[in-house]
Amino acid sequence: METLVNIYKALGDVNRLSILKMLSGQEMSVCEIMQGLNLSQPAVSHHLKILRQADLIESVKHGKLVLYKLKGCGLEQIYPLVDNHLKNLFYFSKANVKPSALRETPNYCEVIGLKRSICEQNDKEE
Repeated sequence: METLVNIYKALGDVNRLSILKMLSGQEMSVCEIMQGLNLSQPAVSHHLKILRQADLIESVKHGKLVLYKLKGCGLEQIYPLVDNHLKNLFYFSKANVKPSALRETPNYCEVIGLKRSICEQNDKEE
């Protein structure tokens, strides 16, 4: 599960998606990525760390330079995890949904020690 969380975390940011796109087909240094995204060095390093943790990129040394590139074997191993996860979500979205305990026991919130108003909250932005 931790691997899947790291993948979604890595893919859940526009700058990290941009870095992945920039690295498709070429290796790049931190300074090149900084210039391409107009971000500071600490910000780029933070994004690169998260992409490495998700096994999407790797660093290679070239003399004193550190260059980054997509990690093919990491992407190959990750793709089935994400694909399977999304297929399961899709399958369960089409299956018969089990009713909420609150639907079957109207005082369920009180039973578990919560105020009824919490169970009645609407999390949609208005």
